[in-house]
Amino acid sequence: MSDNNATAVLWRRLVYHLSPQWDIYSRIGDRTEGKRVLEVGFGTGAGVLQYAQDAESVTAIEIDKAAVKFAMKVFPLYNVCWWVQDILDYEGGEFDYIVMIEVLEHVADPDKALKRIYDLLVPGGKALLTVPNAKRHRRKYESLIENEWTPLGFATKLGRYFQKTELLNYELQPLNLSINGQATPIIAEVTRVP
Repeated sequence: MSDNNATAVLWRRLVYHLSPQWDIYSRIGDRTEGKRVLEVGFGTGAGVLQYAQDAESVTAIEIDKAAVKFAMKVFPLYNVCWWVQDILDYEGGEFDYIVMIEVLEHVADPDKALKRIYDLLVPGGKALLTVPNAKRHRRKYESLIENEWTPLGFATKLGRYFQKTELLNYELQPLNLSINGQATPIIAEVTRVP
């Protein structure tokens, strides 16, 4: 293996370990440009790097104190505030865009979390939410997952809170369920209609 190939393989592995959803994060810059963004459950914080420079500001909350400490030290971004906070307890301001990637499946009461997200969005605001697909192959950390949905089940749950729900593929384009109903993860963009 050449040095260039080895470096490319190492970089892909490192990126995956820092943010398994890197490919999703790398596509949301256009959606967050000039907006006040709330990131819920940011993990290492590496995904925030993909869109923070385009956003007006980012409030990044995470319940893991070690993750927040890591992100603050490794990613000292001028327009990002890193906080130890649970979405259910968050009392901050309103946001134009909310990002919650593979977090909702770990929340004890997803209905309360979705209601809180709705309340934090400005009218016309959007949220990008992803969850693992219940139809997928089992994941390594399955015991940590409290909730699972199929694409239709997730869209139905989101419809209880948001006036507009659109399921997306990895390119963040509308998902054609007849072709790709087994997509992993399920990616949805919801809108709080004014």
